[in-house]
Amino acid sequence: MLLRKKKPAELPSLEETAEDFTITDGEKYVDEIFESDMKISRSFVHPHLDEEEYEENYARAIKELLATGEHKFFVAIDGYNRYLGHVWVCLRTDTVDFVPVAYIFDIETLFPGRGIGSVLLERAEGWAREKGARKVSLRVELDNPALEWYKRRSYHERAIVLEKEL
Repeated sequence: MLLRKKKPAELPSLEETAEDFTITDGEKYVDEIFESDMKISRSFVHPHLDEEEYEENYARAIKELLATGEHKFFVAIDGYNRYLGHVWVCLRTDTVDFVPVAYIFDIETLFPGRGIGSVLLERAEGWAREKGARKVSLRVELDNPALEWYKRRSYHERAIVLEKEL
């Protein structure tokens, strides 16, 4: 009798399973987090860099960010443990108030509007509270539609970042 290998069952699409997500520690998803972030962040880069230059600069920036502070990643996954989004939070000392502050370095979801980002943000804020952070801070570009999303979640403008091209 000839044995045939069973074809693995096809999984439903991520879009179909994104409604039923859970949040988990993201450390084992770090490669996926940075792969996703590198793709998404590429659209925000203003200087004209070729792909190799972009990847080198991205890797250097991530390495520098990871060099200080206490970092935590949370990931939204579907019922098949597939990545749907993440939040990256880092605990540091604020350079103005000199209190522990949690910096949200990154929050991204593959499917906006499904509550994934809100739950990720709540989890990051909860972790920050547990670690003794007195506040949470993040940077959002003025033209980023997420700015209003953050304001609806009680984030407010504390400072303005000024920059000048050299």
